[in-house]
Amino acid sequence: MAGRRSGLAGLERVLRALEPGSHNIGDYVAEHDEELAVLLGVDASELRALAGQLDEAAAPRVRALLQHRAEARTLRHQAARRDAVLAAAQRLAMTAVWRESAALLELNVLLGDLLADVTIQHISLVSRVFAVHLPRKKLVEVAEVLPRQFADLVSWVDRVGLHFRWHQGRGGLSVYSQVVPASESAHVLNVSIPAPAIKKDRPAPASASPGYRIQDAPRPDRTNAAPAAPRSAGWLAEALTEAAFSA
Repeated sequence: MAGRRSGLAGLERVLRALEPGSHNIGDYVAEHDEELAVLLGVDASELRALAGQLDEAAAPRVRALLQHRAEARTLRHQAARRDAVLAAAQRLAMTAVWRESAALLELNVLLGDLLADVTIQHISLVSRVFAVHLPRKKLVEVAEVLPRQFADLVSWVDRVGLHFRWHQGRGGLSVYSQVVPASESAHVLNVSIPAPAIKKDRPAPASASPGYRIQDAPRPDRTNAAPAAPRSAGWLAEALTEAAFSA
């Protein structure tokens, strides 16, 4: 790797030191043809053909090859970022934990790889229950501050927006849903969070006989019964407590 980098660095130095009437660029390229051919993505014979050419003739072609290489590297990096962001969006959706009409979110994903693509301007957290649209830059600001300061940070999304709480709920920040401008609609990342399944009520049992009374029905055995579901007001306290213990 060091040799390859030095090959490119040497080529760039020769270009910067262009001398009209000399053959430095063509001679350097021809001398390092095999190495530079791999790095520049061309056939070595194309580089050898520059040998003996005047610097002012060889320089435009070499600069074009370097520019093409830089653009290709940028495209690969952008593609890698997009793949990472899409994987993070799927992971965030699959790890969401529902508490009534709110979904608890995995902070490491929400404030991590999900924000890696700088071309995205808005992130939409969407489910059957809510649709929350947030500016990416606002989440980046949150990611730069809150996780570093609060080890017990938790986050959830509901119909109103995205919420952060810390210190057992004594501190908090909410980012409310915003309208996405039409001019920026092509730069939105949608995170589709599967909503919890809706429980259907069981049909009432048919009457057994005219003499059947409700008090005659068998009473449930409470010995192995599942614990009662938590009260609706308690899910946030439960989540904050879990975060405190995990920290």
